[in-house]
Amino acid sequence: MEQNERFDQIYSETRDDLLRYLMLRTNAAPEAEDLFQEVYRRFYARLTRSVLPILDPRRYLFSVAKKVLAGYYRTAAKRKETEQPLPEDFDLLSEDEPLDERLLQEERVDEIWRLLEGEPEVNRRVFLLFYGCDRSQKEIAESMGITEEAVRQRLYRTRGKIRTMLECKEQERS
Repeated sequence: MEQNERFDQIYSETRDDLLRYLMLRTNAAPEAEDLFQEVYRRFYARLTRSVLPILDPRRYLFSVAKKVLAGYYRTAAKRKETEQPLPEDFDLLSEDEPLDERLLQEERVDEIWRLLEGEPEVNRRVFLLFYGCDRSQKEIAESMGITEEAVRQRLYRTRGKIRTMLECKEQERS
């Protein structure tokens, strides 16, 4: 079985339990989701780079999760020191950007997510790593075990499909 397929299978078998575990340990969904990503990032790196096989992936993932949680709690005091509350007069809505434009942008983002769901897993992962995680094409290629050219082509094709679908939806609305 190819490593990406094995990763996908293990991910689908363990994601709910691992996320639940992290949510219970952090009591905060955003932090748990960040830690969740870090656990699977480390797992994927080990899976693709190590010569030694992972005999019990579930046990390995929870072991990594414990280490990630330990680091999270170890740095909690430092994070608290650097966090500063927003001033009371802080306005999330910019005067430069009208509310209706902001809502249209959010609607477009939701539409893009729905379109991505129809894409193959590899294309979706490349797209999300590039746009969602600000990874370079080179980093994506290395982490996924594909060439940079393959990453560029997948991004180009996925952007093209999304652009075409959005233009069609825009024409339907007009």
